[in-house]
Amino acid sequence: QLRMASHRFLRCSILLLVLVCASCAIETGKSGGDRKLGVLSKKKAAIKKYIEEKGLTVKDAPAAIIFYESLSMAFMVGTLSLFLVIKPTRNGLLVPLKSMLGSDRPDNEGGFLGGIVQGASEKFTHLQLRAKDKFSGISKCLGIDALALATAYAECACFRILIKPVLVPLKLYIVWKAILAWKGRDR
Repeated sequence: QLRMASHRFLRCSILLLVLVCASCAIETGKSGGDRKLGVLSKKKAAIKKYIEEKGLTVKDAPAAIIFYESLSMAFMVGTLSLFLVIKPTRNGLLVPLKSMLGSDRPDNEGGFLGGIVQGASEKFTHLQLRAKDKFSGISKCLGIDALALATAYAECACFRILIKPVLVPLKLYIVWKAILAWKGRDR
């Protein structure tokens, strides 16, 4: 997980570097009269103006990236810890779904939707067993069952994917406010 976060930070840093290089290329290419570069330059200027209106500068980008990634790591560790404790799939998350679809009755497979739930349950079990091997080293260090850790990670990943449309804008807002407060210009 730490390795994934460092790769993510590296990717964001490289992306920032590419954006800076592209902006320099656009500025130098503007004198050539290329219309496409002129349009990109106008868009870049509009984005820069918008960011400056919000109280940020290009110099704030490294701090913003570090804070965003730190916030992401904290949320991931927090949700993983929460799911290790509450164990949603073992403590009844699937029971209401299975009973609603009728797939929990031995005489009935639950029809089409029950078959989907059963197939998803089997696939989840298969993925748990595969992930158990990958988490065995970490689980020994933490003193946690590898299967429980793998299950919690899978639940955590699914949860984070589901709430991503809300979580990403929320994290961006938090980072923006934190950078403004850090700079002493909170509005």
